[in-house]
Amino acid sequence: MTKQVASILGVPFSTRGFRESVDYMVERIEGGKQTHVVTANPEIVMLAREHRGFRAIVEQAYVVPDGIGIVYAAKWTNQPIYERVTGVELLEALMAEADRRRWSVYLLGAHPEVISLAAQKLAERYPSARVVGYRDGYFRQDEEEQIVQDIAEKKPHLLFVALGAPRQEEWMVKYRDQLNASLMMGVGGSFDVISGKVKRAPAIWQKLHLEWFYRLASQPSRWKRQLAIPRFVLTVLREKWSGRS
Repeated sequence: MTKQVASILGVPFSTRGFRESVDYMVERIEGGKQTHVVTANPEIVMLAREHRGFRAIVEQAYVVPDGIGIVYAAKWTNQPIYERVTGVELLEALMAEADRRRWSVYLLGAHPEVISLAAQKLAERYPSARVVGYRDGYFRQDEEEQIVQDIAEKKPHLLFVALGAPRQEEWMVKYRDQLNASLMMGVGGSFDVISGKVKRAPAIWQKLHLEWFYRLASQPSRWKRQLAIPRFVLTVLREKWSGRS
């Protein structure tokens, strides 16, 4: 039987494929179990490697391989991760389940215009899913208690948080026991894509595993963040050659 966890530079990834991951999450929600999902790409792995507090958060979460770099790293180190589980596609798949099961959904983060548009589009696309609330990510610290209380009162099956990593993961863990959310997941820039403000790479770029390059070409300001990719590759290969990975 394939093991359920593979370690990439110390980060414990689920080895389930996309559909199997969705089914597993649905099973946990229906069973009343709380789940914190982290969609981890090379940038997240390097953050976890360099910051002990963030690594502790990731180690307690259900981590999926969001990024072809993770799949390649697994291949290089002979670990059973064969399929990407991207954040925006996982969000859409969980929304489809929410539509089917009439689950409640809460959206938090992003720019005010973006979150409003994303909420509207998701409500139109999944009419039986109940979008019970949304809030942009431009809030002050003294407003957090009110936001947490609002989410707690709504008791969402799905809580999607777009505050950027590592802030979104730290925020969810900080308030996890108060939020009353069945599944909470950091979704980074997914609301920008869903709202239509940012275009996802065309299918051919995705198929060629060059989505990261498309994002860099269309948003050159991302170049500093993208430096995590070559650092990640070099670190994986160095550990492989030294026999530690």
